Amino acid sequence: MIQILLKYNPRSTFHILWKGFFFVCIFFISFLSFAQTNVNILKAVYLEKISRFVTWPDVCMMNDLNQPFIISIIGKTELSENLQLVYSQQEINKKRVIIKEIVDYKDIEGSHILFIAESEKKNVEKIISITSGLPVLTIGETDGFSEKGILVNFFEENKKLRFEINETAVLKSQLKMSYYLLNTARITEPVKE
Repeated sequence: MIQILLKYNPRSTFHILWKGFFFVCIFFISFLSFAQTNVNILKAVYLEKISRFVTWPDVCMMNDLNQPFIISIIGKTELSENLQLVYSQQEINKKRVIIKEIVDYKDIEGSHILFIAESEKKNVEKIISITSGLPVLTIGETDGFSEKGILVNFFEENKKLRFEINETAVLKSQLKMSYYLLNTARITEPVKE
């Protein structure tokens, strides 16, 4: 008769628990990363949906289908890759889309949409002072951006992506927004009648 003696080895138990914990952490981080990627893809797709309800002035040549629709990004955001991915195939207003990363503020002019990353929080007032005289749809993803004058700002509520619109800033801008878009957003700084 062969006897097998199983010895309790606390060191191997620790290693098994540690490996299990490690794999759970990797799975959880991967899940969060996947969830964040999905949110960024949704934001990228929302830009096209929102643009359907915005009217740019004639100087933006929206009727000239040979001119591209320009989405500019200022600051560091994971959304950049998702915009490249989505708009390598998708058009906006029947126009091909160019994604531009802004390094110098003077390059903002000519953009149709300017996406302002959270990393630009300290510069948001300066960006608004530049864009207030331009026909540029400013979009952010940071708490408090809408109140500062960004036209559209993404936020999450009950695990859903939503957006808010600064109605007063829209009224002062060169853009016009459809009632339907305003009706689906949370309004900050409502227009006083």
